[in-house]
Amino acid sequence: MTTIAGLTNPGHRAGANQDSIGWDESRSLAFVADGLGGHAGGQVASDIVKQTLLDPAGSLDLKAAALRAHAAVAGAAEKDEALTGMASTLVAVQIARREAKVVWAGDSRAYLWRNGIISRLTRDHSMVQELRELADLSETDVRSHPQRNQVTNVLGTGEPAPDTALLPMRNGDWILLCSDGLTGELRDEEIADILDAANTPSEASVRLINAALERGGHDNVSVVVVQYDGRSKRVFNIRLSETEMGWLAALGGVLLALSLAGILLWVRRKQ
Repeated sequence: MTTIAGLTNPGHRAGANQDSIGWDESRSLAFVADGLGGHAGGQVASDIVKQTLLDPAGSLDLKAAALRAHAAVAGAAEKDEALTGMASTLVAVQIARREAKVVWAGDSRAYLWRNGIISRLTRDHSMVQELRELADLSETDVRSHPQRNQVTNVLGTGEPAPDTALLPMRNGDWILLCSDGLTGELRDEEIADILDAANTPSEASVRLINAALERGGHDNVSVVVVQYDGRSKRVFNIRLSETEMGWLAALGGVLLALSLAGILLWVRRKQ
């Protein structure tokens, strides 16, 4: 039902790659986790998230799995002072019954690529996103803002509340999951151009990573692309004008009156 491919790269920054990616085609499950915490902490945090989501004995409910990963990261930090404060973002998708469930915490993103159009499925949990909505900041302002790297609602610290989105799937849909190492270098329209030029999820992953590195690669960069090959889910969304609604109501009234008249006639014949 799905074909999944992905890549992660440390970028041109020093230190270990703190991103983790993973997928399980048999469960139509895929995810990207971006570790936070400096030194080895971020790498450990994202790896714990990865192992928790891939645990075959884990719950199939994606949000529950995310919260279980949060508890696992927090528990590991309590046992090792060197890991205090470590955390991880998460963006994950699981497709079942022709519907995709997207769960995320932090600023790693999910996009839908459908019929040549890209749509963002997630809203960043970040200070700059909140400021953007309050102050109506432009994309240029966001990219240069001094608080652009401050992330909120992450796994491992505090009391995270992962967000959820449900999406009816259509045959041929692609879902892109990525860390901010990609979106920090490329705008949405640039990502769309790359997806449009790719024939497979594997090719798309390579092209996206290379583009981010060519643009500067200032952060670890990770992408996972999920191609949905199953049947489309039918969604009935009928919109009627006020006039049409009026005619429909009138027709309903006529049918109700005829039904009542039929019942009265039947009762009289039985008497």
